[in-house]
Amino acid sequence: MAKGCFNLRGWESNVPGRYISRSSGVTSSLGLLWDLDKGTLKCNFNYSGEGEISKRNVLAMVHNNFDPLGILSPTTLLPKILLQESWKLKLKWDDPLPENIQKTFRKLREETQYLEKIDIPRYVEINENSELHLFVDACKSSYGACVYVRTVTPLGVKIRLIRAWSRVAPLKTLTILRLELMACCIGARLDFTGFKNCCME
Repeated sequence: MAKGCFNLRGWESNVPGRYISRSSGVTSSLGLLWDLDKGTLKCNFNYSGEGEISKRNVLAMVHNNFDPLGILSPTTLLPKILLQESWKLKLKWDDPLPENIQKTFRKLREETQYLEKIDIPRYVEINENSELHLFVDACKSSYGACVYVRTVTPLGVKIRLIRAWSRVAPLKTLTILRLELMACCIGARLDFTGFKNCCME
């Protein structure tokens, strides 16, 4: 890399190598916190908005975290639903939201502090016994999909979340069957990506 004048920054590794010294501690990686000592990931949900709850606050919570793997999907979906409800009421950006939406938002904001206590194993073991399991579902307000890899090892069965994806249902009212079909579409994309990334046949 030096020959090409590429200056690598923020290089981290939890495996000692010939040219790389082993790092320790916690570092940020793709919107998550990577504990280099334990080899686990943690959610880095760092929203701490205070004051009157408006559309602007809810949108800030939705877009405050980069989550390419969808690990935070259960947490980020509810603010998206609340944001959609506030759009239906045709409120301005800084108008206070109705009390029922504010109450739900406050409760969610309090509960996000517990996310940092969850350890997600970074390593996903894959062998000839590995299987991908896809789950899709829908309700009147949202739809989504998630992919798990299930691996049988001599020590037992290991199940790991590979990726999740959730969406808010469109403003135009659709049947549950239609939303389930939309969930199947994103599920098929996730399943294909899972097969490709896990190098599975």
